[in-house]
Amino acid sequence: MDPKNKMDGNSMLQMKRFGTLALVAALSFALVACGKSRTVKISASEVERSKTPAKLPAEIEKLWKNRHNEADLRQALVSLEQFANENPQFSDVKVLLCRGNYLMGDGHLWLKLTGDADADAAVKAESIKFYDAAVGWCEAALALNPKFRDKVVKDGIEVEKALDTLGPEDIDALYWRYASLGKWSRLSGFTTLLANRSKFTAMINRVKELEKDMGKEYFYAATLRYDAASNALSPTGDKKLADKYFEEAIKRHPNYFAVRVLYAESRLKGDEAKFKSQLDYVIKGNPKSLPELEPDQIVEQRKAKKLLEDI
Repeated sequence: MDPKNKMDGNSMLQMKRFGTLALVAALSFALVACGKSRTVKISASEVERSKTPAKLPAEIEKLWKNRHNEADLRQALVSLEQFANENPQFSDVKVLLCRGNYLMGDGHLWLKLTGDADADAAVKAESIKFYDAAVGWCEAALALNPKFRDKVVKDGIEVEKALDTLGPEDIDALYWRYASLGKWSRLSGFTTLLANRSKFTAMINRVKELEKDMGKEYFYAATLRYDAASNALSPTGDKKLADKYFEEAIKRHPNYFAVRVLYAESRLKGDEAKFKSQLDYVIKGNPKSLPELEPDQIVEQRKAKKLLEDI
């Protein structure tokens, strides 16, 4: 073969490979660009954040404490929304709305999933609406920080690029925005999830910085759970590292049921003994071991039972 022709053949092969890579990159960009988007709900209203928590009416308090019952949680969300609209200065009420909407999707509606695609489609569609509402209420809470609000509204800066303005008083809204946006993105499709990955990282990194500022971990090792779940659920994640993080989170807070349920669901379905061990612990545990989270713990017990039954 003529050396010149051989060189031309190699060059052509390299050009084809480059063209293939370019096509893959273009398709990847197109897929990300086609991901579902949502409108950020940061209001320009200059409401001053209350320095004291809200005093909720007794009937709303009762509904919230019974949020492990779907009907009570639905009514609590209606009542809390009315209270929040009438009293927009209370960040803590907005965070409750974020957490309540999240619980509807991650708890009560998740329990209705059957594995039948047609039946589950309506449940997932409703879940997406609740997660979107959760993100919106957390954004409304963040908007009570004037520096953050000015950067996003007046300067037009992207939310994730204005996180440096947030302080310890914003950590609840920041974390639950991440958690709700993550669930919304996953249900909205892979391209949406991929498009928002950098947002998740930015929010969690800021939570980690605020943890350092406060000198304590946040919400039962929340950032450690993020590191565990992100490795467990990502196709390119380090699964052994995920297991290590999950086990460390459980060691720190053995009676926080949600981490055991997440560990079993995301990593242990191939290990029947460990799978059953984690879920049995939840089912047999006392939800009152964390009194402030008793209703949420009860929901996690129901999720554990469902996972065992489905297996």
